[in-house]
Amino acid sequence: MKANPYESARYLHEYLLFHYGQPKDLCPFGFISQDLLRFHERIRDECLLPVSHTVHTRALDIGCAVGRFTFELSHVAGEVIGIDNSKRFILAARDIAKRGAVELRIHESGPEFSTRRVALPKGMSPGKVRFHVGNAQNLGSIATRKRAKGRGVHPASMSSFEIIAAINLICRLPSPAAFLRQLPDLVSPEGQLLIASPFSWLKEYSSRRQWLTSSEIEKALAPHFRLRQRRDIPFVIREHRRKYQLVVSEVLTFKRC
Repeated sequence: MKANPYESARYLHEYLLFHYGQPKDLCPFGFISQDLLRFHERIRDECLLPVSHTVHTRALDIGCAVGRFTFELSHVAGEVIGIDNSKRFILAARDIAKRGAVELRIHESGPEFSTRRVALPKGMSPGKVRFHVGNAQNLGSIATRKRAKGRGVHPASMSSFEIIAAINLICRLPSPAAFLRQLPDLVSPEGQLLIASPFSWLKEYSSRRQWLTSSEIEKALAPHFRLRQRRDIPFVIREHRRKYQLVVSEVLTFKRC
């Protein structure tokens, strides 16, 4: 069986830096726009539809990696679940939720690395957030997970979420169409669904016949969802001090019919 690259130390530290690093840690060059370095915050601010009842809102972040957008959802939801198939990513997300900060190694050049301490941004509510190892292709057990004790919520409300997000996930799934077919049963009526992707399909993750365009995603989700908004949100992944990936994610915001 092929090893999961997202269990590697390299990916772990790159993602921790991407999710939690300060702009000066992500990229020390002043000519790089700060908007390229606020990806998760910008999705929360620019792509989420307004939420009227934050306390009673449940949110699910599918493919949460090391958890930054899961924490961003704690601004607008009373309970947030983040899931990812990388055990190493989930352990790191739980660690930063518990301790508020984590140390990582940043690649500078060649064999040279530096150490940084990155922290959970102010204003987050880690007490609202839980992380689990999970498979995006098999979400059947997610809806029935029990809430934290003492919430006093009627069991009928536990079967769906008011917000579901899948950020930069779909083009890393073996069967994206099968993933989409699960979503109508998980998003509550009038709830919202965010799907963000750079659509950087690779055969090592999904066969060519599985690749989808954003228009095909919209068609696959009809008639259960209506597209409300489409945005292009850029981000930067640092490989080392002088090499960066500039990626543009297309963010689709749907409303459950």
